[in-house]
Amino acid sequence: MGKKQLTAKIISQTKLADGIYDMRLQAEEIAACAKPGQFISVYVNDKSKILPRPISICGIDAEGGSLRIVYRIAGEGTKQMAGYKAGDTVKILGPLGNGFTMKPEKAVLIGGGIGIPPMLELAKQLEREGQRPADAAKAAAKQSGFKKSEIYQGLLREKQEG
Repeated sequence: MGKKQLTAKIISQTKLADGIYDMRLQAEEIAACAKPGQFISVYVNDKSKILPRPISICGIDAEGGSLRIVYRIAGEGTKQMAGYKAGDTVKILGPLGNGFTMKPEKAVLIGGGIGIPPMLELAKQLEREGQRPADAAKAAAKQSGFKKSEIYQGLLREKQEG
């Protein structure tokens, strides 16, 4: 399946930390073919903002047809996104990018700051394949704006929901 442009319904929007938000989107067609490491383009509802915001996919629920994105307010567009509420809709395009290459060797996940969220879906997929990537999250947490507990809560929440 290739990329799709659709109007997604916002399932939830949560402030994780100062200027960092977690948004869940109902987007069946994109969730069905998205892979860890890909991203979506989010078009804000303000028509004066023509260019979309590229946001990494943090979580994929193919069965439930939803995506999770975690983003940092970096300008006017993402500031507007932070004001969206559950039930609002937003136009998105995706999945975009090649995603992470999966190999049978032991994986080491390295990321920092807002680069941590795309690693969560990769960690889940690696764990399903019998690897233990969560150990790398400890080292990544030391270099990021996220607390180790936030990273593990994200992994556990995804595991419990999945």
